[in-house]
Amino acid sequence: MALTRNKIVEIIFYSGVIFSLSCAYFLMTCITPEYSSQEHLFDAPGQRKSITFIMGKDKAGYNYFNLAERHFTFDKEESTDYMVKSCRSFEDLLYYLNQYPEQEDPWGVINVVLHGNVWSGLSLPISNDGDRATPKNLVKMLVNSPLPKLKNTSIDTQTKVNFWGCGIGKNPIILSALDSMIKTENHTSPDLYVSPHFVVFKEMENGGAPKRIKASYWPYIFKRGYRPSASLIAQELKNQYPEKDIAWQEAVETEDIDTDEDVFQNSFHLPVSFTRIYETKKSRPDISNHDLKMHWIMAQDELLDQVDALDIAIDKFHWTVNKIVHTLEDGSKVPAIKAIGMATVLCVVEAI
Repeated sequence: MALTRNKIVEIIFYSGVIFSLSCAYFLMTCITPEYSSQEHLFDAPGQRKSITFIMGKDKAGYNYFNLAERHFTFDKEESTDYMVKSCRSFEDLLYYLNQYPEQEDPWGVINVVLHGNVWSGLSLPISNDGDRATPKNLVKMLVNSPLPKLKNTSIDTQTKVNFWGCGIGKNPIILSALDSMIKTENHTSPDLYVSPHFVVFKEMENGGAPKRIKASYWPYIFKRGYRPSASLIAQELKNQYPEKDIAWQEAVETEDIDTDEDVFQNSFHLPVSFTRIYETKKSRPDISNHDLKMHWIMAQDELLDQVDALDIAIDKFHWTVNKIVHTLEDGSKVPAIKAIGMATVLCVVEAI
């Protein structure tokens, strides 16, 4: 596969930035370390106000954001003074914190509830109508077009900012990007916590506030639509994590997060999408069978960069490749080929 000079420069440049951010993570002191108890994350100094941002809406059959809203509204220890559900991007979040200081003191506690994972990043755009906050896009944002900084009156070093998303705190690029993003005009950083655990909000039998659970997790990745048997997945997990005393097959077969069991499984999909535009319909190559489609995929450097960024083998994705008519931003239509890859991540989850 031939790379253009500009492409090589871009890869080297962003690789260098990513390496620098990863190194910076290990040197940072403003990231809150992990403790068994998390009471300190909600201990607002003095009479400062607290606020929770629900950064998404549940799809049919899911209840994550609804349970999180109820938890941070009614829980005796972790409830906040304000609840905001209108923000759908980091730009919205920063704008709200800058425009609506409800008190003279900076915020005491800021919770941000979102979907995300260690592989593909955060499931929300960086800016309104912008790109999703993947690790690579977060790096590009910091280099090319940083978001507005928070006002000096919004937060200070005593403000506690907690990001609740599954495993996002295990990715040093995400950590570094969030640390850079949540700073004031004079470069003051808050006390930042980004969850390295699976985040679960669980309905309680007594009808009280849903409980927030932090959990360890062990992933198994396979092609979407090609799920192996529970016994095979269990054996693979046992081989990968021999030090863990877990009934793997029972866990793989326990799917309901509302179960009373402390170990269960939770699955989600990782998509990869790429479109190549061609000058004419005839200039598009033949992709009429599986081998030709895979040959085309392996020749697309930008698509392979996306897969490499996830650190998941390309054969773990189920690929669909089709000739399409693509609509450009100006409304004109052009011939193209579009590839979509889907991998499924099954995580065995154990409450801590």
